[in-house]
Amino acid sequence: MFARKTNSKNGKSIPQDWSESFSRLLNETYKKECDQSKRYFDVYGQIYAEELLLVVSWLSEGDEYISPISCFLSCEKEDMNEEKKVKETQNNYMEVVGLFFDEIFANDEWDEFEPNWQEVTFKNHTYFFKLSRENINLTLEANRLLGPDFEEETNDEIDQ
Repeated sequence: MFARKTNSKNGKSIPQDWSESFSRLLNETYKKECDQSKRYFDVYGQIYAEELLLVVSWLSEGDEYISPISCFLSCEKEDMNEEKKVKETQNNYMEVVGLFFDEIFANDEWDEFEPNWQEVTFKNHTYFFKLSRENINLTLEANRLLGPDFEEETNDEIDQ
């Protein structure tokens, strides 16, 4: 389970068009770093009643077993209880992810993983993050193999 809150159950996937456009934006913005490292960005997210979760992973193009860098972001339900707030949270998430990866790419020896949820304030909003080596695609595949009790629900019809 990726969620920060233990009571976050029955999440729905974030809209595919948003995750794909965010992935495209990251891959274009960091094209130089992606080309040099033979890596790419992948975005995954879940909308729960209690939180909005976003995971951005920087993955190897050729070997799925090379450890990625994954940035997890979560917010409280108050930051997603109306359309205007959802859009603001989405925009803030994009900026926060950019700040994290700017810092990572600015230091060739960056190794400051934070596997526990930490609080960060950005534009007067409180968000939560963690940075790990987790490969979300492998975790999702393992969950599919383990069966319905481990899988997240998907819903491409959510329009936020």
